[in-house]
Amino acid sequence: MYDTILGLPLFQGLSHSDLTRILESTRLQFETVAEGDVLLQQGQQCTGLTFIISGTINARTASADNRWSVDEELSGQMVLGMDVLYGSTRTHRQTVTALTPTRVLYLNKRTVAAFISYFEVFRLNVLNLLTTSAVRRDQLNWLPPATTLEGLIIDFMRRHLTRPAGHKRFNISQRVLGSYLREDYRYVARALQNLKDKHLLTTERRLIDIPAFELLLTSTATITNS
Repeated sequence: MYDTILGLPLFQGLSHSDLTRILESTRLQFETVAEGDVLLQQGQQCTGLTFIISGTINARTASADNRWSVDEELSGQMVLGMDVLYGSTRTHRQTVTALTPTRVLYLNKRTVAAFISYFEVFRLNVLNLLTTSAVRRDQLNWLPPATTLEGLIIDFMRRHLTRPAGHKRFNISQRVLGSYLREDYRYVARALQNLKDKHLLTTERRLIDIPAFELLLTSTATITNS
């Protein structure tokens, strides 16, 4: 249990003595979520942090106008809810569903506040996580502008992802995508076909399926220079 907890985001760097104090004074809420169960619901109030210890999850983010959504397949240890636990926006931005049996640890808001107050390493980890997230989003504003429609499509997708790697599914029609890009949907369809011909994605009605988004990103330079 010690090694598992010390490997989680926000707990990394804690001493064994600090962790012993936590285990002696706090009842940590571990559970295994079954495949298909919903961990978090977009729009619901965030009441604490959810740590993914093991398993694979799907994170779906729906647009404000409910015209499209994106599904991201994520695995590995991570923490969910840190960006909305405090501040003016305190509702979850994604619906998270277990794709496999998933081991989780839940900390309520009061416990998180206590850990931040009592443990400097935990407090620094929280600041580092929030700062890193803010810097990554700010860096997107300084990327060179796309010069092709394929590049514009990839840029649109990247700006709406939590993690720009792995399997992604954009549940969006070519007409809606064209309206966001201010391009005729027929040109959008042609650009998507070009990417499809390169085996970077597949398309169906209201679906763009990308097996490995990192490969789509590495193709951007080639597309720009072509």
